[in-house]
Amino acid sequence: MARSHCPLCKAKVEPSVLDEINGEEGRLAVRVYQMPVLQCSNGHRLFSHPDFPLLLLDWLAQSGTKLPVSAAKGMLIKKYHCCACGEPLSEPDDQRHSFRLAVNLPDTAPFEIDLTMPVHRCPKCRKEQVHSLKQVRNDAPAALAHAFKSAQMTAGM
Repeated sequence: MARSHCPLCKAKVEPSVLDEINGEEGRLAVRVYQMPVLQCSNGHRLFSHPDFPLLLLDWLAQSGTKLPVSAAKGMLIKKYHCCACGEPLSEPDDQRHSFRLAVNLPDTAPFEIDLTMPVHRCPKCRKEQVHSLKQVRNDAPAALAHAFKSAQMTAGM
């Protein structure tokens, strides 16, 4: 259900695009590019539809499986191995890498999201990979919330 008026000032809203918004939580940084929004003449910004944040989080949870993730092996003591060649990996250092994903949500113009986090780099094949998809899933909601807050997004009423 698309809104036609701002819930704060009742002015008419028009489709718009936010060039870039940013948020961080823990060791995860999120950068969203070309996010579609609704905006009124008084500058209030609304999500393109009421369920947008939830749809984005669901999409991110599904798309996280596309990220290269190191494989954990061992019952009690986990050892991490390269997802590409199987080489044992050391603990991730402070090296960070950005993974850009194209977002396609229903009834929403396409946009992109960058997830920047510490990664393992395989000493053998040099593939960069995420240490823990679980940590990404834990930090993503708060990182997105910080990005939305920085963009002064208004929740619908």
